[in-house]
Amino acid sequence: MAKSNNYQVDELSDKLSRKISIIKNAGSDKSISVPLTKRASLTINGNTNESSNSNSDQNGKTKSKKRHRTVYPPMQKNYGPKATLKSVTDEYLLLVQDPLSQQLSWTNPPLYVLVIKKLCNDIYKPFNDILKFLIYEHKLITFIEEKDYDSEFVLSDEKLRNAMKPLGTNTKPSLRKFCINECKTLEKNDRNKIDFLICLGGDGTLLHASGLFQQSCPPILSIHMGSLGFLCPFDFDSHRKYINCVVKGGVPLLLRNRLKCKLEKASETLQKLSEPNGCSSSNESSPNREKDSKDFVPTDLLCLNEVVVGRGCSPFLSNLDLYVNDYLITTVQGDGLIISSPTGSTAYAMAAGASMCHPSVQSIIIAPICPHSLSFRPIVVPAGCDLKVCLSPDSRHTAWFSVDGRNTTELKQGFYISITTSEYPLPTISRSDQLNDWFEGLATCLHWNQRQKQLPLNSCYTQNSKIPSRSSSSTSLKIKTESDET
Repeated sequence: MAKSNNYQVDELSDKLSRKISIIKNAGSDKSISVPLTKRASLTINGNTNESSNSNSDQNGKTKSKKRHRTVYPPMQKNYGPKATLKSVTDEYLLLVQDPLSQQLSWTNPPLYVLVIKKLCNDIYKPFNDILKFLIYEHKLITFIEEKDYDSEFVLSDEKLRNAMKPLGTNTKPSLRKFCINECKTLEKNDRNKIDFLICLGGDGTLLHASGLFQQSCPPILSIHMGSLGFLCPFDFDSHRKYINCVVKGGVPLLLRNRLKCKLEKASETLQKLSEPNGCSSSNESSPNREKDSKDFVPTDLLCLNEVVVGRGCSPFLSNLDLYVNDYLITTVQGDGLIISSPTGSTAYAMAAGASMCHPSVQSIIIAPICPHSLSFRPIVVPAGCDLKVCLSPDSRHTAWFSVDGRNTTELKQGFYISITTSEYPLPTISRSDQLNDWFEGLATCLHWNQRQKQLPLNSCYTQNSKIPSRSSSSTSLKIKTESDET
């Protein structure tokens, strides 16, 4: 059969092989390593992409293959008798590994670990146990935050005090103070000392760890010792077993997309599009806007959950213009707007009525906060979209925005918030796998779809049935006595 000149899906493997030359040789067992940190990487097996010639046998008959478990659906190559996809260049082809096959791999044995705990003195005992296990059992150089390094609960432990001292003249202590400024200096070289993190606490502790690493973040082992713990699948009782598996490697890894938020000055084109009839807004004078523009310094912030834009303490409605890829899609009139990542879809966005989205789904969730409209429903857009939020020209007041509940900043006329998916995800270690951990969290933490089971028609609840007990005060009927009637 003659080969078609149009773009076919079976040509995809040939074009991808030119982009990943290290797995060109047939039958190679080598793997691609996508670097996460200095020693951590993400392993991609070399035999995942097979040649199109292996799909047919010598007689030209296609062999039927059982579909592997994947989060991506299969794709056909033709659409009708004559339609197909137009041929594209290699720059439009992406090599995307299936999220269910992502595993942690160490290019070199891990040496540095950062341990973070929540603000609670009751956690210091398990916190000290983990520190001694990392230092004396695995011989790892362990970093802790300054508040914990100077804490009396840590200094009262003799083994930890000895770990703070160098063993010799040319050696450094095994327990060190983690300095944020030092970490930022290392990030300028695109390297980081920390090989992996251990978080003791709840979801807020993981958000704090995400905020410390605004670029490439090491893998994180989250141990649940907080309130909700939806993002913390591990328990403390088996922490030694979990740490041994992480140091060894090969554990399932979930890459959680983070959003990149940046406050920028609006261009002249965007200001003209926003201003009615080319006139400037009257709620802020021109001299003040020019002064704010001169003193403005743009900054990038990464968030794991969401960016919230709201009216703050103003009594007026928020009046916000929302752009997607420089296209004005709507004006938000209400208490505010939530721009959420898939991980944050089970947080503030869920409370605002948005759908819960698995972290492996490449998307951005847009949910209004108390909109003054019956038809304004939350929407989901592709992860690669560029979002912009600015004040509407007829807005009565400024707005305020926060990133993961922190860094609250005022949004004024002449500025806009640029939001898109960051290239630096947050790698979190999964307990069972990347899919089941999420559903277990929905059931155990959020009690998703839990209700009393309906019985068949020929059955009924009796005194011997196992049904939830109800208090007598809520179920019993109040019997009026003669004294009550009088």
